[in-house]
This record gives sequence, structure tokens and C-alpha cells, in this order.
Amino acid sequence: MRKILITCLSMATADLYANEEVQLRLDEVPITANPLMLSNDEMVHPIYIINGKDLQNRKSSSLGNLLDHIPGVNSSSWGDNVGRPVIRGMDRNRIKILNNGIEIRDVSNMSGDHAISFDSLASEQIEIIRGPETVIYGGGAVGGVVNVIDYRIHPEYIDGLVGKYDGSFGGANNATSGSVLMDYGFNNMMFHLDYYQRDTKNLKIPGFSVSKRLADSDDEFARDKYGKDILQSSYNETNGGGLGATYFFDNGHTGFSFANHEQEYGTILEDGAYIDLESDNLKYEFEIRNLSSLFNKFKFKFSHSDYEHKEIEDNAISQDYFDKGDDVKFELVHSLFSKSGGVIGLDLNAFRFQQKNGSFAPNNQRKNIAMYAVERFELAEHKFTLGLRHDYHDYQANSFTSDDGAAVEGGAETSTSFSETEKTFNATSVSLGSSSKISAHWTLGFTIAHTQRAPSHDELFVYGEHHATEIVEQGSRSLKDERSNSIDLTLSWKSEGNQFSVTPYYKDFNSYIALLNTGTVQYHDHDGEEEALPVYLHQNIPAEFYGFEFQGNVDLSNNYGINYWGDYTRAKNKNRGDLPRIPPLTLGTGIYYQWNALNANLDLTHSFSQTDVAPNELKTDDYTNLSLTVNYDLPFGINAFIKGDNLLDEEKRDHTSFMKDKTLMGERSFTLGITGSF
Repeated sequence: MRKILITCLSMATADLYANEEVQLRLDEVPITANPLMLSNDEMVHPIYIINGKDLQNRKSSSLGNLLDHIPGVNSSSWGDNVGRPVIRGMDRNRIKILNNGIEIRDVSNMSGDHAISFDSLASEQIEIIRGPETVIYGGGAVGGVVNVIDYRIHPEYIDGLVGKYDGSFGGANNATSGSVLMDYGFNNMMFHLDYYQRDTKNLKIPGFSVSKRLADSDDEFARDKYGKDILQSSYNETNGGGLGATYFFDNGHTGFSFANHEQEYGTILEDGAYIDLESDNLKYEFEIRNLSSLFNKFKFKFSHSDYEHKEIEDNAISQDYFDKGDDVKFELVHSLFSKSGGVIGLDLNAFRFQQKNGSFAPNNQRKNIAMYAVERFELAEHKFTLGLRHDYHDYQANSFTSDDGAAVEGGAETSTSFSETEKTFNATSVSLGSSSKISAHWTLGFTIAHTQRAPSHDELFVYGEHHATEIVEQGSRSLKDERSNSIDLTLSWKSEGNQFSVTPYYKDFNSYIALLNTGTVQYHDHDGEEEALPVYLHQNIPAEFYGFEFQGNVDLSNNYGINYWGDYTRAKNKNRGDLPRIPPLTLGTGIYYQWNALNANLDLTHSFSQTDVAPNELKTDDYTNLSLTVNYDLPFGINAFIKGDNLLDEEKRDHTSFMKDKTLMGERSFTLGITGSF
């Protein structure tokens, strides 16, 4: 009955998802993810832009949690501090995470317990992009692109001193966080400085860490194995910052930046263990505009990344990961073929991965060369966007001996040896999108695409125990590239401040790289105890994804209105049933209110139970999340806010997470904060 009431309430009210879609009413231009500098109405698919108070209200320890409430987006959460975005049920290597248009290099795509080497405290804006434009960032961006923008290299000259600061306290993890960002401009130079810090305690949860289903199916897992009321070893300590300098000249600029990010957070499945990571990044950028009547802009970007990640158990390093390398991008915006313009580009990157302790993956080198083009054309009321990209990937892996464990309980542990291996892949992606004004209020858009994605080095080469997630993961050196054909439509309506849009989609994979539970276990000795760890294997399978997203709003007066949103994804393994870790149907509705300096949102989101599960996967119960956000503008550019989450104090588990049956999201909580600008 509760599900029926929530569904009726959601469909009877109307809004775009409150904060994101208020942003979409503005004529905003994405700063780095959109080299054609098109407004939102001109893009084939709406770009979700999160900035200002909206970003302030959503800043979180993990990017997945920050984006979790956007239709079509979920989080592969691992407690409150770790989580990558999942878009339309696709995760890991199918989602590109960028900083100012360059990929953030870390090992967060290798395992659910690995954090993204970034904190939203330093960000100015976050963009989510789908459609033909994603080929600019790689044919592998099957699910989409998330671009995090900071102003360490400033996009425009501002004379004098400007900046912002924020601080907050509270939440289910008793978090304290703060940041300050400053820019100073004089004599055509802009200097930037920022610093941020975040400290969270162990997460308070409304019950047992282990789900009842897991405890009933496996005697090894007591309900309180990883905590009751408090999730063990779920703390987080983060600090970092950056500096930059930009010089502006006629029709262009050049600049560099340096950023450092350090993070220590607990390994939830082993009390007392923790992960310590550090990332350094150096960027250089050169841009010149108005080259000629046919060539509008040339941009060169360089990024050097140096990433270290250590997993500590009993004061010793059990596993570590090192990833170091360079990204280079050349880009030319032109109007050779049409007045609407286009962009052609060249991507080059070379990285070296090493593991000095542990036996999870071999040392390897990877190189990538790619060419891409995005062209726009107009015909009457119809706008077309064509995207093309070709990638060449080269992987060279060292010889490697794995730690397999024992096939039977009490048996002798074995290993597998691999010789040096070189793998090369060619991947070509093409997409065509259209946006047509079919009446004064209605717009129809569609995208068709053929996408090829080369396997990543972890899908090819990992082979062994990863105790932090309590699984054995096996790559396959015989993997073929991932290939899919897709179509999605967007029908949108807009009139006098009221809006509605719905986007159904279908994606067919004749070769999908899936990480599946094989149903077998391997026995590993750990601190004198023999543990049975499930074996997961990367494999090519035929698959299909389909679903929809919708959102809309009704302004009831100048001061308040009602909104609704929702999404649904179904993903099938054509060989044997459903795919794992696919989000369930989600519906939401909310009320927003504005009066003078006061802004408030009260949102209700219901995630239905997920019963369409893969073999060896447990079902997940439904839950309802009631959240509140209140902002009040004070003099001198100061804003005070309060956020309330899980106000119904329900047990929440993300079905998209590997750890959803072992970890629980936070209890009812409130966060107080203040931000300011100068």
C-alpha cells in the first residue's frame, strides 16, 4: 500500500528535479566539457549542471553520494566516504570522471573500496554529459561523463580579489569540513589558491550492518559482524589544495596549476585496517581564439598525474597501487563544414601501473592514441550533432604470479603464473543526435550510437584475492572489446516556468564485459582463519539495458512549487537472466519554497525493492528517504544552511554497491553549515 501511495503522489505532482532543473532554466554554458560553447537548449541532451547553492547543499565525502539524487544516477557506495557514480546501471570503466576535461587518474575503477582522488570541497561546478559530445572524452564513456570544474586555471580575467569559503558540521558521521578558495587578478594575471579539509567519524547507522538476507543465507555473517548502530572503521580524514596562475593576452590565455589530495579512510570489512592514498596533479593549458574566419579556437592541455594508494593491515602494507603518467589533448574548434561549427581533437596518454606489495595485478604500461570529431548541422528547426572517435590502445603487462588460494576447505593454496603479455585494441565509436522544435512548447530529441570500448588493464590482468572487499577477482587476457548499439529519445515540454521531460532508452551489447559471481569460492588464510571468498570473473557476454528517466515541475505561485522525478533501469544477461548491481525503480517528489532570503526544499524519494537479481545475488528491500534543505542569505554574502537526511530513519542499502549486504547507509541526521563569498 505504501508503494502505491508513493507512486500516486509522485505522478500527481510535477517538477523537474528541484535543484538541478532550476539550473537548467538558466542559459548556462559548461566551461570545459563543451568546447563548442553551446547553451543548454542547443545541446542534444540536457546537461545537468550543479553549482552555487545546489552544489553547496550536496557536497559529500564521495562523488557518488553527491550525484545520487539525479534521475538516472546512483552510487556504488561503500559506507559514506567511498562511491563512484553509476549511470543507467553502468559503472566502473563505463563512466569517465574528469577534472576540467582531463580524466582523474586513480584506481577507483578497480574496486568498490577505492575512493576517487578528489573532494567536492574544491569544486566550482559539476557537469553530467550524455550524447554525441561524450566522444571527446573517450569511446569508453558508454554511461556518460562527469566533469568536475575548478578555477585553478582561471577561464576569465577578474581584477582584484575574489573568493569563497565554507564550513559545516554534522551528519550521520559527525563530519567537520571546511574550505577556502581565493583568486587575485592584476596586470592580466590571475593567481589561485585553495585549501580544503574533511574529518568524519565512524558512521552511525539505524540497525545492523549485515542484511537479514545475508545473515540467513550464510552463517558466517552475524548481523552485527561489521557493527550495530555504528559502522566499524568507516572514518575518513581528507585534506588537500591547489594553486595556479593564468596569464591573459589578446584572444587567449595560458596557465598552470598544481593540486595535492591526501586521504585516509577505514577499511570497513576489517576493523583497524585502513587505506592511505595521495595524488599529485600538474596541469598546463594554452588557448587562443579568433584565429580566422574558419578556425575559431585552438586549445592545448597537458596533465601529469602521480597516484599512490596503500592498504594497511596490522601496521603493515598488505597491498599497494602506484599509477603515474601523462595526458595530452589538442583541440581545434572550426566552422569548416557549417556555420554551427565543430571540433576536432587528438588525445595522447601513457601511464605505468605498479604494485610493490601484494599479488592482485601485474605491473603494466598502457598507451592510448585517439582522434575525434564533433560536428553540428542545422536544417530548419532541426539540429544535428555527429560524433566520431577512434582509439588505439596498447597494454604491456609484466610476468606475474597470483595468489589463488585453495579450491577446497583445508586444501593447499595454489597460484597461477602469467608470462609477459602485450594486448592491442582498436575501438571506433560513432553517434548521431538530433533536437527538433515540434511546437512552441514541445521539443523532441534522439540519439543513436555505435560504441566500442577496449577492456581496461584491470579487466584484463587482475587475478587474485582482494581482502578489503572479501572477494577474489579474476581478469581475462582473452577479453574482446565491448560493443553496443543504442538509441534514446527525449520528449520535453516547457511553458511559463512549468516543465516536463521523459527519456526512454535502449542499449544492446553484442559483447558486454561483465564482472560476474561464478558461484565458486576460494579459501584463503587470513590472520590464522580460513575464509571462503567468492570468485568474480570478467567475461564477455551478450546483454541489453533499457529504461527511462523523467522529471517535471509545476510552479504553484511565485514562492513555491512541486516537483517530481524518477528513473528505471532493467539490464539482462542474454545468456542467463538479469545482470547484477542494477538500480531499482526510484520515484521522488518534493516541495520547494522561496521567500526573500529564505529557500527551502522538502523531498521524498522512494527506492523500490530490487527483485530482478543475477545468479548468486541477493534481493534488496525498498526504502523511503525524506530529506530537508533550508538556506538563508545573510548580509555580506553569507549563507547559512541546514540539511536533514533520512528523516524517517530507515534502513537504506544501495543495490548498485558490491557491499550493500554488509554496509548500511547513515541514520537520521542533520548538518549545519555556513558559506560566504568576497
